[in-house]
Amino acid sequence: MAGAKETPRQKMIGMMYLVLTALLALNISKEILNGFVKVERGLRKTDQTIQGKSRESMLDFEAKYLQDQDKVKPYYDAAKDVERQADELYNHITQLKANIMAVASGEREVVEAGGGLSNYIGLDNFSRRDTAMSIEFLEKKDEYQEITSYLVGGEPGSPKSGPFTASELKEKLQGFRDSMKDIAFTDVVGNVFEVSPGMKASFDKTFVYDKEIEDGKEVLWEAANFFDVPIAAVIPILSKLQIDVENAKANMLTELIAGIDGKSFKFTNLMPLVVPESNYILRGDSFRAQVLLAAFDATNSPNIYVDDRNFDGSDSTLLAYDGKDPLDIEGGLGQLRIGTRGMPLGERSYKGLIRFQGPDGSVGDYPFYTPEFTVAEPALVVSPTKMNVFYRGVPNPVEISVPGVSSDKLDVRITGGHKIKPDGETFIIEPGAGSEAEIVVTATLPDGSKKSLPGRPFRVKRIPDPSPRFAGKSASDKTITKVLLENAPSVGALMENFDFDVVVRVKRFNVTVTKGGTFVEQSSNSNMVTSNMKELFRSVGRGSVVYIEDIVVSMPDGTERALPTMKLKVI
Repeated sequence: MAGAKETPRQKMIGMMYLVLTALLALNISKEILNGFVKVERGLRKTDQTIQGKSRESMLDFEAKYLQDQDKVKPYYDAAKDVERQADELYNHITQLKANIMAVASGEREVVEAGGGLSNYIGLDNFSRRDTAMSIEFLEKKDEYQEITSYLVGGEPGSPKSGPFTASELKEKLQGFRDSMKDIAFTDVVGNVFEVSPGMKASFDKTFVYDKEIEDGKEVLWEAANFFDVPIAAVIPILSKLQIDVENAKANMLTELIAGIDGKSFKFTNLMPLVVPESNYILRGDSFRAQVLLAAFDATNSPNIYVDDRNFDGSDSTLLAYDGKDPLDIEGGLGQLRIGTRGMPLGERSYKGLIRFQGPDGSVGDYPFYTPEFTVAEPALVVSPTKMNVFYRGVPNPVEISVPGVSSDKLDVRITGGHKIKPDGETFIIEPGAGSEAEIVVTATLPDGSKKSLPGRPFRVKRIPDPSPRFAGKSASDKTITKVLLENAPSVGALMENFDFDVVVRVKRFNVTVTKGGTFVEQSSNSNMVTSNMKELFRSVGRGSVVYIEDIVVSMPDGTERALPTMKLKVI
């Protein structure tokens, strides 16, 4: 049962992880860095929730062990070993966080010397375990060079090894996964415990560190997550890994507890369990969950009732199920579905009750509460891969997504007379003559309904003017040697400080030279210096002034532009 599906928090964390990865492709701004801080806060809250689940499981183990030590001992010993391995790995990641925070703050020598890191790690009041400082208090949130060197080294294709490196972290995570999957023993009555196939599949899905695809190329896991990645993003990535470890521990403890009475089907200390598919719900979609009584008998299904009112946490009375229809039962699992169409936005939770008849014929009522889930509006995410404007004459790539909705369920349009077309996982914008554009998206939600999302406006600009070039000189230069002048082959133009690959070509230009107190002019109908121009250059002396003027270039958008005159004194 446990491990067969990802928990709702795992799915939410997975989605947040993907958002983080996508943000790393953008220029890091203060707003994005602050966004990572908010994500980290949410991850820590989730971690605390899972830690609480683990503590409850261990308390349950302690109670069962006191009741029947001979029967429970092998399960209890296995649980303590799971706790030990998970805590050691969790604490290792915490230490790694403190190390890279110190490295990012210029204290790498202190870290490598094994010095104290009291400024970056301390005791958490909630968990009573060492916890790294929150990144919101870190001064250099955008630092990446030093932590890249510390975690990966200088070559992304060949990550370095050693203590507190990304390679060592991957090895520890894989070792923990394999150790959890290999748990097996025989109890005193001869029952063999092995990790369920569903749990093993969950470990294989969660703790996988294969090569990733970036820009169409395979990239090692170490490089994809930690090479040239700012520390503001690295810390949430490490927090997500800690959640994976803590959640694996909680799931294994749950499976071990279920195994104690799983063979004998003795229903004592029964625990209601609600397993939602997701706790982040787009308005219009449905909250879906499976409700069951842990260690249940599939041949003896319970009756499960859920209140139709949001639970505000103040009413502790038992749910009155008279007149209510029980949930449908499939394979012993109650199928819960709560529609959210027209529901107010925000946190939601519901009260329920499981009515179960035990092997002795007695009937017990077991109250439960659904985990809190969030009802939210669909949000459009448009991420320009180059900059915040579109330029005429060049293809402008953008990434467009709606969290919770697959890309094939998005209808993407652009206003203002411009063109948009899909290109793999991105879209290409081809601007027209207008100066403004708006990307409009209609999403088809999981329930089949369509949701038009607020549009995102963009400015449309022409490509900036290129800068003229002659004999290696730019418009800001004032002098030229006689040798350079005589050997100059052509006049060129260069796009400076422009993120797009744009090639412009000079169509024509004039040369004017001061000679003997007069001006001599020559013209070229291409970018090449003519033979007459070369003859003229050979005849001038030092102190003469050469003007490269009337420079006309052809732009990618089909227009022509005149560039500034270059004035060069021969030396």
